[in-house]
Amino acid sequence: MRKKLTLVLVTLLALFLLVGCSTQQEAAVQKEGQTSQNNTETLKIGIAKEPANLNPVLISGLYGESLAGNIFDTLVSFKENSAKASPALAESWEINKAGTEYTFYLRKAVNFHNGDKLTADDVKFTLEAIMNPENASPSKEFFEPVKMIEVIDDYTVKITLKNPYSPFMMALGNPTAGIIPKKVVEKIGMDEFDRNPIGTGPFKFAEWIPDDHIKLVKNKDYFLAESNLDEVIYRPIPKAEVMAAEIQAGGIDIASDLLPQDIKKLSQDSSLVVKTISGLSLKYVGFSAQIKPFSDVRFRKAVYYAVPIDDVVQGIFGDTGDRAYSWIPPSVFPDDNEYMKAHALKQNKEKAKELFAQLKAEGILKDGFEFSIYSPQDPYRKKVATAIATELKSYGLNAKVEALEWGTLLPLLKKGKAGIYIMGWGSVPDPDRWTYKIFHTGSAMNFSKYSNKLVDQALEQGRRLVGSDKRGAEYKKAMRKALVKDYIHIPLAFTNVTTVMNKNVEGFEPSPQGYFHLVTDKRNVTIK
Repeated sequence: MRKKLTLVLVTLLALFLLVGCSTQQEAAVQKEGQTSQNNTETLKIGIAKEPANLNPVLISGLYGESLAGNIFDTLVSFKENSAKASPALAESWEINKAGTEYTFYLRKAVNFHNGDKLTADDVKFTLEAIMNPENASPSKEFFEPVKMIEVIDDYTVKITLKNPYSPFMMALGNPTAGIIPKKVVEKIGMDEFDRNPIGTGPFKFAEWIPDDHIKLVKNKDYFLAESNLDEVIYRPIPKAEVMAAEIQAGGIDIASDLLPQDIKKLSQDSSLVVKTISGLSLKYVGFSAQIKPFSDVRFRKAVYYAVPIDDVVQGIFGDTGDRAYSWIPPSVFPDDNEYMKAHALKQNKEKAKELFAQLKAEGILKDGFEFSIYSPQDPYRKKVATAIATELKSYGLNAKVEALEWGTLLPLLKKGKAGIYIMGWGSVPDPDRWTYKIFHTGSAMNFSKYSNKLVDQALEQGRRLVGSDKRGAEYKKAMRKALVKDYIHIPLAFTNVTTVMNKNVEGFEPSPQGYFHLVTDKRNVTIK
C-alpha cells in the first residue's frame, strides 16, 4: 500500500513538473513572439488622401504615385535627381542621334513579388497597356509619340517614336510607368490587379482597408538593397489638424500637408524634426470653357479683378508657398515669371463691377446668380474657395463652397461639370508635364475643357523640339495665351513641401513632388 502511494506521488510530481515546464516553454515562446513583434520596424506615414488606384496603368493622383513608387520599379529612376535619369530596371540604355529610338538593357536578376522573373515582355506589355484606349490610362497622353515597342530578347527592349519627344525619359521614370507582370494581369485583369498589385519594388502589397490604412511589407529580394523597414503603413488623414495631432501623439511617424500654424507649433517639439524644401506643386483656380457664364472671358476677368489674389495667397498659404503667376514653376524652364507677373490682374473693384454689369446687360449673367465653387477637402483649397465666394457676394453673386471627397470630385471634374473649381497639380521638372495634360484639347486632366488651336500647336511643338530655348519659346506662347489672354485659370501658389517626422526616423528626405522614397540606390530609411 505504501509502495502504491509512493508511486502515485512520484507520478503526480512528474506530471506537475511536466506541466510547469510546458507552461514555461509556452510563456517563453509567447514572450519571444511578443519581442519579435515589438522589434518589427514599422514606419507609419500619414497621407492627406487615400489613393484611388495602385495599378500604375490606372493611377491618376499624387498619393497613388507615391505608394506605387515603393511597390513598382520603372525602367529609369528620378528618385534622387528629379532632372536626370538613373538606372533602375534598365541598367543601361542607348538613344539614337535622331532621338527616335531608345534601346534599354534590363537587369537579369530581378523578380516580381510572386517570384516570376522580369523580362522585356513585361516592359512591352506595361507600356502597351498604358497606350491601349480600352484601359483609359491617365498616362496615355505621355506615350502618344510611341510608334512601336519591340522585344529584342528577354532582357532587351527597343522603343521607336514617331518623332523626337524630349520628355520621354521622364514619362518612363514616373511611377505611373511602373512595370507590371504580364502573366498575372492577363490572368486576373486590370481592375483586380489594382487591388492586388504585384511589382518588383522594395515593398510588397499586403492589405488595403478602405479609409483606414494600406500596408506594405518589405521585399527581402529587392535588387538594390533589402529595406531596413519590415513594413510601411499609410494612413489617410484628410483633416490637417488631425494629422498634426497624430504626429505629435506618435500615431504616425511622418506627416505632410499640414497647416502653417501647426508646422510652427510642431517645430517646437523636441521629439520631432521639420524639413522644408521647394516643391513642384501648384494650386490654382479653374474655370469652365463650356458652361455659361464661366465660359465668357469677361466673367473670368471679373472674378480675377474682384478677388485680392495676393492677399488670399498670403493669408492662406503663408510661408508654405509663393505666389504663382504661371503654370510652369520658376525652377523649370522657360523662365517667364516676370512677364506673367507683370500681366497678372490686381484687385480692381470698379473693373469687376463694369464687367459683371456688361454680362448682366446682355443677359449672360443674372442678379443673384447661384453656383458652386468646387474643391477637395483639404483646408487650403477649401479656404480659397470660401474667400472667393465671400468676395463675390458683394457683386450680387451667390456662390456655395462644395468641398468634396476625391472619389466624388474627380468624376465631376473629368466630365467638365464644374463652373469654378480649386485644384492642384504636381509633376516632374519638365514643362510638358506641366502643360500638355492640362491645356491640350481633349486631355484627361483638362477639367476646363479648354480648347485653343494655337495652344495645342505650341504644346505639340514643345514635345518634338530638342533644346531648352526652342522648346521654351513654345511654352511661353502657350501660357501667355491660356493665362494672360484667355484667363482660363488663375495660378495661386507654388507650395513648398514640408515634412514633419519623428526624430527616430533616419534617412528620409522630402521630395519636390511630395513622394515618399524609402529605398533607393542612395538611401535606405530606418527607425532607430
